[in-house]
Amino acid sequence: RVKMVGSYDLPYWQGFLVSSLAPATAALFTNPIEVAKVHQQMHGELAKSAKSKGAIRTIVDIVNTRGFRGLQAGLQAAVLREGTKNLFRIGCYAPFLDKLQGSRETPEIWMRLTAGACSGLVSAYICNPLDLLKTRLQAGRPDHTGNYPTLRTGVQQLWLEGQEGNRIAALWRGCHVSALRSALATSANLPSYSLMKEALLRRGYGDALGVHILSGLTAGLATCVANNPVDVLRSRLYNQPLDAQGQGRLYASTGDAVRKIVAVEGVGAFYKGFWSHYCRAGPHFVLTFVFLEQLRKTFAGYNTV
Repeated sequence: RVKMVGSYDLPYWQGFLVSSLAPATAALFTNPIEVAKVHQQMHGELAKSAKSKGAIRTIVDIVNTRGFRGLQAGLQAAVLREGTKNLFRIGCYAPFLDKLQGSRETPEIWMRLTAGACSGLVSAYICNPLDLLKTRLQAGRPDHTGNYPTLRTGVQQLWLEGQEGNRIAALWRGCHVSALRSALATSANLPSYSLMKEALLRRGYGDALGVHILSGLTAGLATCVANNPVDVLRSRLYNQPLDAQGQGRLYASTGDAVRKIVAVEGVGAFYKGFWSHYCRAGPHFVLTFVFLEQLRKTFAGYNTV
């Protein structure tokens, strides 16, 4: 039994299980904000004259266009993605950190950052098709018939977009950008939660809901600052139209996307949707870590019976 993210020591398999359940549950509540964030990031793509839209204006436009159901676009994919990706992203953090820490009583910061980056990379490469599907569905772009994608049609479209004999590989397009995003996010997220919580506990605060909420908000802010630029890149690459050869029509590569966005929209474009990102990430990580702490407490209680 080893120390993981949270206050209770659990066997690894239980740590993986609660790491999946907590974020999947949180996604039920925070998906509408992420939908708004993706819409903001796609707004004014490669257009110098386009003015950025605020989160409230974006939400109103989504409701006017698709109704309130539009705010839950991609919900099934989001829950599936959160449950699957965090099985590895949060679940792998403890084994990696345990290996790096060795016999030391307390892990050093670089160990926490490295463990977070490694678990983020593993989760991103394994779950890239789910990330791709979720982002497409949340962007909510209608097809040539004017219909909005569903989970089924989204999967079919992704499969058909790949060239014959190369369709599996096509599901991993944009995976390197996604892996960078995940590594940055996880190396910021999990260590910042643990460090903030440990600091509050040292100051005499009880290991209770208030500490979990404040630590979760801090983790969300650190995550957004670290990975919003890569998040914008990923949204653009995932949502760009493809030609008959399966190549992007707007961006030839990640480097090409960076150059074009800077040249046309300016460096500030990489922080498009930042507050929508934080308005989603803050509550999402609060709920995730609150659920995680409670699940760990529950499992620890059963283990002692």
